[in-house]
Amino acid sequence: MEPAVIGAISGGVIAVIAFIGFWMTISDRITKADAAAKSALQVAAESEEAVKDCNARVTTLSANFSLYREQAVEKFVTHTAITEVEKRLVESQAKTEQRLVDALDGLNKRLDRLIEAGLQRSSRTA
Repeated sequence: MEPAVIGAISGGVIAVIAFIGFWMTISDRITKADAAAKSALQVAAESEEAVKDCNARVTTLSANFSLYREQAVEKFVTHTAITEVEKRLVESQAKTEQRLVDALDGLNKRLDRLIEAGLQRSSRTA
């Protein structure tokens, strides 16, 4: 065999070996990328389910809060509650007026005694 043929055959063998090595490296990388892509798709699907679950929870909590707010308004601000507050205010005002009247009566009695005492002194000295 001639050296040119041996060189051509060895060059072809080296090229085939290089191609096989290249293909194995690329194949390994493609396999790893495929596995990572599948994992990412699975995580995305799980995240989507979690978001749907959270949205459902938010909707439920919002509905429950609206119901609570309505019940609180009905419970705390009713017509009877407002009537009771008004009644207590009127009673308090009446008690205040009575205390004022009693205090003025007491002051009038004291003034009457002072005037009588002053008149009795002036009649004794005269």
